[in-house]
Amino acid sequence: MNDSKRLIIKDLKKEFNGFWALKGLNLELSPGEIFVLLGPNGAGKTTTLKLITGLLHPTQGEIFIEGINIKESPIKAKSLIGYVPDEPFIYPKLTGREFINLVASIYRVKKADYEKRSKELFEKFDIGEWIDELSEGYSHGMKQRIIMCQLLLHNPVLILIDEPLVGLDPKTARTVRETFLSLKDQKKTLFISTHTLSFAREVATRLGIINHGELKFTGTLEELAEISGRKNIEEIYLKLTEE
Repeated sequence: MNDSKRLIIKDLKKEFNGFWALKGLNLELSPGEIFVLLGPNGAGKTTTLKLITGLLHPTQGEIFIEGINIKESPIKAKSLIGYVPDEPFIYPKLTGREFINLVASIYRVKKADYEKRSKELFEKFDIGEWIDELSEGYSHGMKQRIIMCQLLLHNPVLILIDEPLVGLDPKTARTVRETFLSLKDQKKTLFISTHTLSFAREVATRLGIINHGELKFTGTLEELAEISGRKNIEEIYLKLTEE
């Protein structure tokens, strides 16, 4: 096992009723890396993230987080993860504050750490008085801001995000980008799935392109440009996801 790697995925496969959503994914991510996974709908992006979080179980393969096998020690491994799904979910009969309190208790965040981090996060993501209203009345963007707060509350080392900018206004989207770059500087590891090519260009230290459950290429934007013979990310993406 390579101790310098934060995430190691070995020959990961996932089958759904005869359909192979993932066909042998191998990937290693290091501290201080923002890895952005691109691909069309149904390519295997969300399946990959759900397998890493333990929300799905692989048909074959292994996943290690900080050297911990998620199958053998799921609670220990999951304690190191922060996750934002593509559809932000908050229990509708909880307020935003109650939901964040719930997350803090699940991860056993100390009271002093909770008070300090929640205050900083509420300011960063411009959380208003609506945090004490029931979340069933929240807009998509309001839910997304609450979800971003809970993501960082327990100080995870591996951050998994599915479509981070959906439903966000331009100001909050900029805050998200700046936050991700700051987390990279803190040696956190970010694994982001997105369709937003401009966002990938702005934040990624390394890109991956997946199609039909297979990781076609990984590398920097410059490396992918050289391999594909195209000059910008849109052209590279279209080239590598051609049928």
